[in-house]
Amino acid sequence: MKIAVVDCLATGSAGRRLSSVDVVGSGPRLVVGILTRLGVKPYLMECERVLSNSTDILRNFDVLMVSGMSSDIHSVSIVLKKWKERGPSLAGGPMCVDYEDLLKLGFTAVVWGEAEVSLPVLVKTLGSGDFRNIPNLIFRENGEFIVNITPSYAREPLLWSFEPDVESIRNYRYYWARRVYVEVVRGCSNFYRTTLPIKLPKEVGITKCVRCGICRTGRLELRVSCPLGIPPGCGYCLVPRLYGPARSRPVEQIVREVSELIELGVTRIVLSAPDILDYGRDWLVKPSPLTDPRYPPANVGALEQLLSDIFSIPTVEKKEVYVMVENIKPNLVTEEVARVLGKYLRGTTVNIGLETGDSEHHVELGRPSTVEEALRAIKLLRDHGLRPYVYTIYGLPGESWRTIRNTIKVLKKATKLGAERVILYRFRPLRGSAFENYPHPSLKNRRVSSLKSFVEALEASFKKKLLGKTVRIAVVDTYSKDIYIGYTLPHGPVALLKSSKDLRGRVVDAVVLEVEKRKIVCTPLM
Repeated sequence: MKIAVVDCLATGSAGRRLSSVDVVGSGPRLVVGILTRLGVKPYLMECERVLSNSTDILRNFDVLMVSGMSSDIHSVSIVLKKWKERGPSLAGGPMCVDYEDLLKLGFTAVVWGEAEVSLPVLVKTLGSGDFRNIPNLIFRENGEFIVNITPSYAREPLLWSFEPDVESIRNYRYYWARRVYVEVVRGCSNFYRTTLPIKLPKEVGITKCVRCGICRTGRLELRVSCPLGIPPGCGYCLVPRLYGPARSRPVEQIVREVSELIELGVTRIVLSAPDILDYGRDWLVKPSPLTDPRYPPANVGALEQLLSDIFSIPTVEKKEVYVMVENIKPNLVTEEVARVLGKYLRGTTVNIGLETGDSEHHVELGRPSTVEEALRAIKLLRDHGLRPYVYTIYGLPGESWRTIRNTIKVLKKATKLGAERVILYRFRPLRGSAFENYPHPSLKNRRVSSLKSFVEALEASFKKKLLGKTVRIAVVDTYSKDIYIGYTLPHGPVALLKSSKDLRGRVVDAVVLEVEKRKIVCTPLM
């Protein structure tokens, strides 16, 4: 059996990446690793390759599996059309919450949540088409949706019993220069819940959280379940519902994968986690699940062991390979945590979720931290040599002129404390999240436009600071005649370089001449 695994993550409606163009996620490689262990022949390919290929690249496969996010469904639908119903087709990844739309498009079934739960059983039954006893699988039968979702998540020994395929990284163009994600933590420890009004079943007779205290008490055994059925985590997020509480991957697996990727030529590694500071915290509360985002505090010993082992790899130690982290919950950042991160990750970026600068709004959204903790984290991390980026979201439920004004005030403070960028996202009511029934924000809304204008001005001022600076760039391809495209190292904007010499495959130093919205224009130092 030959299975085509198509990575459509972050391709939106264009069939190719327009942002985060240098990212390679860990999910599709894990699917390939699971399938390989199960004795089938998977082949991983990028969505863009499938859609741009003049030949029918899918014609020699028996099964199609596609991974994507809710925002990628248009690209996913085009891939499905190219499949032409040759055999079973399955959709997975974060877009699984849109299973009704995916099944109406023509997918045979949708895999919900973690692939380890479904694929071992699914592979055995693909030939028969009998899906009824497959956990976490959704399909149609006689015109009805059959939703076979179990409330559980992957636990040991199933958890971490499969490993992502390393060799298939070669199937990504320019893989040597891209940010390759290596999973470190699965799931999220934030099982707080929104206190804003949401749509609940009629029999409940209540429209919002009644602050029963279960989410914020010391009773670990109760935090997983909400008596009202409110989805756990921040109201706009799906991670706890899809992937469960935070669970840490064994150090030896992570180090092995990083080492093998480096042997294949990968030069940029991102230790992937909803919060890197959750690493090892679950080990402190076993056998209970880690569903408290604040207690116990960060497991500094486990975190340092992980980083120490990775940075003992010779090419990492010599700084020939860049290792980065991504997301951090500010409430877990202490002086000790910042010291450890600075010891290994000095000069790299780190993303801090603020989302709103209003303290009351923080609680209403189900955030685990406070505004003051976010500001403190920015200062601590900056003081220890990291480059903080701050996330915020416009159009959130509960947004008001008060929350907008407070967010702008806090963002001003954040930049003074050392935040290097402010990244503004548009709220999206994800199906299956607590906020799924809230409307999409209108760009004509004056509150929205005021926050957008402020952040755009901040971003412009940040980028102007790049003018005249020397940056290091991994050049990956031609862009047009005598212009090449590359990725800023260790992390930064996409770069265009003007040169009459062929720079492809080289790492060069260059001076920034112009700053555009998505790119910088440079001239190489030769």
